[in-house]
Amino acid sequence: MSAEPLGHASGPIDRPRTVGTIRRALPPELRDRFQAALDDADPEDLFGLVAQWAAVAQTTTDAGADAAAGAVRSGTAATYEIGAVFPALAGIL
Repeated sequence: MSAEPLGHASGPIDRPRTVGTIRRALPPELRDRFQAALDDADPEDLFGLVAQWAAVAQTTTDAGADAAAGAVRSGTAATYEIGAVFPALAGIL
């Protein structure tokens, strides 16, 4: 397993937190899928479902998300051995 360290935003992440803000943040072609997922969800699954769709909504407004996903799919994203990641993280914590 390997991972690439990502630059992080220098402030709070603006993730939609309510069903309404998630719906508005989603592109129109995903709103019906979001509603269907809500309609079919068991009550105990709603918290996780809303969190998952909040992440989807956030990435659809992130200009770099498509480029990063494309690099991962094509195998051109830079990767690092997992053994090198933990010591690097320890140095920034």
